[in-house]
Amino acid sequence: MNNDYLIFGSETTGINENILTAHWELTCTIPMKNPSIRSLNLANSVSIVLFEALRQINENQS
Repeated sequence: MNNDYLIFGSETTGINENILTAHWELTCTIPMKNPSIRSLNLANSVSIVLFEALRQINENQS
């Protein structure tokens, strides 16, 4: 959508704490079914989020 941004942090340090604090209510996470898995790698995370963003954009244009 217009004026939407996707920000991804590095695999080692994540997103800057100041950015997260300032925009906490706008953040989202990828649900993890296995609690022993801390996170996905950056490439997998980006592909999941972009797929969902494009799906929603295409759905809204129909």
